[in-house]
Amino acid sequence: MSSPDYVELRAKSAFSFLEAASNPEDLAARAAELGHGALALGDRDGLSGMPRFHTAAKAAGVRALVGAELSDVEGRPLLLLAMSRAGYRHLARLLTVAQGNAPKGEARVSWDEVEAHAGGLFALVGAESLGRAAGTEARERARRWLGRAAGVFAARLAVDVARSKDRAQEASARRAVALAEALRVPVAASGDVRAATPARKRLLDALTCLRHHTTLDNAGKLLLPNGERVLCSPQEMAARFADRPAWLRATRAIAEQCEFTLADLGYRFPTFPTPPGETQAALLRRLTHEGARGRYGAPLSQRVHAQLEHELAVIEKLDLAGYFLIVWDIARFAREQNILCQGRGSAANSAVCYALGITAVDAVGMELLFERFLSEERGEWPDIDLDLPSGDQRERAIQYVYQRYGPHGVGMTATVISYRTRSAFREMGKVLGMGADACDKISKHLHHLHFREDLDDVKTLLRGAGV
Repeated sequence: MSSPDYVELRAKSAFSFLEAASNPEDLAARAAELGHGALALGDRDGLSGMPRFHTAAKAAGVRALVGAELSDVEGRPLLLLAMSRAGYRHLARLLTVAQGNAPKGEARVSWDEVEAHAGGLFALVGAESLGRAAGTEARERARRWLGRAAGVFAARLAVDVARSKDRAQEASARRAVALAEALRVPVAASGDVRAATPARKRLLDALTCLRHHTTLDNAGKLLLPNGERVLCSPQEMAARFADRPAWLRATRAIAEQCEFTLADLGYRFPTFPTPPGETQAALLRRLTHEGARGRYGAPLSQRVHAQLEHELAVIEKLDLAGYFLIVWDIARFAREQNILCQGRGSAANSAVCYALGITAVDAVGMELLFERFLSEERGEWPDIDLDLPSGDQRERAIQYVYQRYGPHGVGMTATVISYRTRSAFREMGKVLGMGADACDKISKHLHHLHFREDLDDVKTLLRGAGV
């Protein structure tokens, strides 16, 4: 880390449910530009921004610390940073539990659930949230909550204080620091970063209005009072906390404990259940040759046998036998249930996939190149896509996978749709208080436009649309 003292531990990206206005790449680039050696990303109730942040930070020479903020731990937010691979696993499980406890769009978790998954995690309590209420009863509730956090995390807990030139924030911070000192909880500095640069404040205001379904004219105190919650240089933060240098040093100490990054993920595919005494590789070999005899007839030709042995050797060397067995199992279930199931893509280049009934293309007869699908040199996992019919048949296959591998061994993925010109204009039109008719009229002219630097403001954009 380039800075002797300060590491920003509380940054949010645009993946944080309209609470931040910069994408992960901008945050990583700005951190490198300002001289930060490390930066923690703590998006709200998820890790969606972490893969992009990790990739961008690696390219920029910044160490990307992994974190997420649980928005509701018995009524208050709690930021958790992964210290180790086990901590990352616990964080992912906690987020799953939190999402399952609440309606879509919300997340909620109890202290008992946090305690069951607290290993390998460092917890940060935001001073602004902890000290917001000033009454005696509110202070007592905050004291009990912080005491519970201290009981769960012990030395892996700190109250983080941001100084953003906001009087209300300062008052909350004083109350929170008093509580922390009374309970002997360490205090650390924070920037509470919502954007990479001050220029993003206007976009942040607009996104805040979208989140609260209001307009800029009516937003009032929902908007941040200034543009100070941005990434600052270590020197700027040293000036903000000149009277509390120990709080700055605390951030570095915390970052040094958080050794985990996504480079340490070490993912491996689930273990496929096998008969006693038979390895995954041996089972895959047996099923492949049985299937090949059904496809090609017995005995197998020298050409087919050689290709299968070549592919199986590569699969075994890359420890991917379990992956192929899982895909085979899904395809087998579909066939037995008379559900149309077809593998596609580069998997068609594999004779093993053909023998297992995953694909319908004879890779040997068609002289297809297996290395387009899988090779040691490519350094990436194979991608086998299975197409299933929509409706009840696909749902039956999905439910089989859940039953076979358990609810915590299976995950649903989705495509995240990003704004294009017309949809972005409609949403911003709402924020600006424009009527629906006006938004519709103008948006009809925008579908022909692409992003251009000279149209990067609303007035010029409208002129470019001929309005």
